[in-house]
Amino acid sequence: MTQSRASHILLADDDPQILRLFGTILAQEGYQVTSVNRGDAAIAKVRSEVFDLVLADLAMDPVGGLEILEATKRISPETLVVIITGQPSVESSVAALKKGAHDYVLKPVAREELLHLVGKAIELRRLGEERRRTVEALQEQKKQNVELRKDLEAKYALSNFLGKSPRMRQIYELLMEITRTDSTVLILGESGTGKGLVARTIHYNSTRREKPFIETNCTVYTESLLNSELFGHEKGAFTGAISQKKGRFELADGGTVFLDEIGDISPATQLMLLRFLQERRFERVGGEKTIEVDVRVIAATNKNLVESMEKGLFRNDLYYRLNVIPINLPPLRERVEDIPLLSMQFVERFAQKVGKPVRGFTPEAMEALSRYSWPGNIRELENVLERTIVLAKNELIGVDDLPVNLRKNLQPRSDVGLSLYEHERLYILKKLAECNWNKKLTASVLGINRSSLYSKLKRYGINPRSPERS
Repeated sequence: MTQSRASHILLADDDPQILRLFGTILAQEGYQVTSVNRGDAAIAKVRSEVFDLVLADLAMDPVGGLEILEATKRISPETLVVIITGQPSVESSVAALKKGAHDYVLKPVAREELLHLVGKAIELRRLGEERRRTVEALQEQKKQNVELRKDLEAKYALSNFLGKSPRMRQIYELLMEITRTDSTVLILGESGTGKGLVARTIHYNSTRREKPFIETNCTVYTESLLNSELFGHEKGAFTGAISQKKGRFELADGGTVFLDEIGDISPATQLMLLRFLQERRFERVGGEKTIEVDVRVIAATNKNLVESMEKGLFRNDLYYRLNVIPINLPPLRERVEDIPLLSMQFVERFAQKVGKPVRGFTPEAMEALSRYSWPGNIRELENVLERTIVLAKNELIGVDDLPVNLRKNLQPRSDVGLSLYEHERLYILKKLAECNWNKKLTASVLGINRSSLYSKLKRYGINPRSPERS
């Protein structure tokens, strides 16, 4: 049978008739054959070429089959070697097998015997090569998984949780406690405030970090599809269920399931989720087998669930099951002092991504960013700065580089409703931006010493970090 791949065989024998006979038989079967009549020539070939199999005569002078065997195993350990001899002995056969020979065969060798011997050896070589590639692939995958996990842990490290405002410092301290527990967490906040980031930060700093983190946006699916996504389904459970499917809870066993937009799920799904949170077990849609899993549940919503309960849209008992540890994320407009820090993070990220030498903002640009209300919160800030950096032409982003709707915020705002506290706080923020967040220079511009400035920064919850110096 002709081989689909021309396996390479080296024949080493000092008998020219054997070389011609074996070479002809093997070539007719589609093998690629290289023949040599000296042992030292065989070793040289092994050094310079790749062979699947070596057939070596035991008794050649001065270099025999055992020397070829030893050299081959040293140079190319995957290559199989068969020793052939017309002068068999127990000692030589034992020595050959101990040194790693695949087989030890006696001359004369009939055609069918030769083909059977070579076929088995080549198949074993192929299986060994497949196994080697599989092991290498698994090792590489394991290495990549370890590197990916390290990257994720670094990306979502608590130390990277940006925010120096009092509210964010409180949340940071809360997260440090939450990561030590397995309690259910409910994250509340407007769209774009970073609920997904908080959920991942909790997971990748918890004892579940090496297990899956699986996110589900509950608004993407219809009721029946969401139930199938969360709990899985059996074959034939509904039209289109052509095979069994594991749900998110089952796939995340040992890890964390993040349910985003939990306030939008239907009453039926609420009931199924409630039962799961109570018992930590479920049945797949259309199934009868009860499945138990160990997962942490983190839910998030931009809705007011208390109002939803009052209107009968959200179950009270489910709310209390989810609201074990609540986290209320403030909108960006309520943490203005964090805008410089967040903005610089985005500048560093996007400047590196697009290869632009952008390193910061002019004071006017930072003032515009700080004055804008950011209805889309951090997500809007991120998108605005990505676009701005892509189009930026200078090292410092100026106010003219920003979208028109942000430039409007440089117009003087009405003083109506602003307290003395707010006036001074905004004035200090403005001077900090003008001084590139250099506190020593800012104190000098304000006409106060650094101690007084630090007292005011503490009083107003301002703790800016300069791009270059603090």
